[in-house]
Amino acid sequence: MFQNQQLAREIEALRRAKEDRERELESDNAALRHEAEGLRGELEAILRELQAIMDSKMGLELEIAAYRKLLEGEENRYVSICWFV
Repeated sequence: MFQNQQLAREIEALRRAKEDRERELESDNAALRHEAEGLRGELEAILRELQAIMDSKMGLELEIAAYRKLLEGEENRYVSICWFV
């Protein structure tokens, strides 16, 4: 009888410990999900910013190419004029 009572107490203690640990893990899981969601939001913001930077870069590269073409045209015109003078 004594051994049964002792085992019953141990089982109850283990059951309570298990429930406590499950609550702890659920809380940790919720915190990690919240953190992951925040990080996901930060990542999306960074990706939007990167896309804006890449769009600006592309626009600047096109503008540089246009100015380079104009400059080359002026250089060619200048060289042509110098040959005739």
